[in-house]
Amino acid sequence: GVQACGEHRKHRCCGDGICEGPETIGNCMADCPGITTQPVCGEEPHSDTGGHAVVFGIDHRAASAQDCCDRCVEHAKKHAASGKPCTSWVFCPLPVCWGLDTGWNHTYGECWLKWQADPAHPLYGQRGAYSEEYRKKHRFVRSGPPTHVPWTGGIIGGMYDPSIKWVTGPEGMTSSKGDELTNWRAWEAHGVYEKRLRKRQG
Repeated sequence: GVQACGEHRKHRCCGDGICEGPETIGNCMADCPGITTQPVCGEEPHSDTGGHAVVFGIDHRAASAQDCCDRCVEHAKKHAASGKPCTSWVFCPLPVCWGLDTGWNHTYGECWLKWQADPAHPLYGQRGAYSEEYRKKHRFVRSGPPTHVPWTGGIIGGMYDPSIKWVTGPEGMTSSKGDELTNWRAWEAHGVYEKRLRKRQG
């Protein structure tokens, strides 16, 4: 069976960052599904990249995370002169991907294509595991949050470091290195995110 990583077990266990053996997204969300795309996609499992949506995923479906990434790359080629080519993408790999944004049940295949002004310093709505505080606060929102962000996404050309673990809490995200980010929200007025980020980072 699947064993959880702990003090005496660091490898070939749930939590080592590798989806292998009997592990599935159903019994080890911490590791699965893992990276399923080519390096250019910059995929970070359990992440919801932010940015201005250039293609809405509700009625834009992809067959896989790789397919979604490919569509982002193609969009960037076709709309390079528009000022807002696709630079990040988000894909729902589960039957239902929980989200806090609306009453909509996001479902398998949703492929959101987004533009970020500064991909070198990407925006994220949620990332990594959900904290116990976060899960408790939103436990009555539909089925409640799972243990980890159900989405997978990436920044085109970005680099993902699996050794860095992120936790999403009610006010933002914290990394195992001590980095702090605040949750990017599509519905906020211009400048609000930056104000919240400055406050969080002190």
